[in-house]
Amino acid sequence: MKEKKFLSTAEFVAKVPETLASIQDALYQRAVQFRDENTRAIDDKKDFYDFFTAKNSAKPEIHGGFVLAHWNGSRAVEERIKRDLKVTVRVIPFGKSEPGRCIFTGEPSAKRVVWAKSY
Repeated sequence: MKEKKFLSTAEFVAKVPETLASIQDALYQRAVQFRDENTRAIDDKKDFYDFFTAKNSAKPEIHGGFVLAHWNGSRAVEERIKRDLKVTVRVIPFGKSEPGRCIFTGEPSAKRVVWAKSY
């Protein structure tokens, strides 16, 4: 636990930007670490379904993971996955393009997208 400090108004005002920047940086680094530790590239429909299917259906665990998988962009495919698993596309990343095949249809895919379960 950090110790309490009493500052004059002038000192407080002078230190606020640095303190807020430090807090923001720590939160950002924690979020990046969480994302990196909980993101997995998947290239197979079965592995995708296994990843998002609860191991104990009587008491399903909360699943905080993200999957990078190829998708053909089909709204019908996304709706089927949403209905089956309560999983949807969360992000279509900019920049980095990795052409491949949609893991659901086998059709061409320009890049991987981020999938995650909604709660």
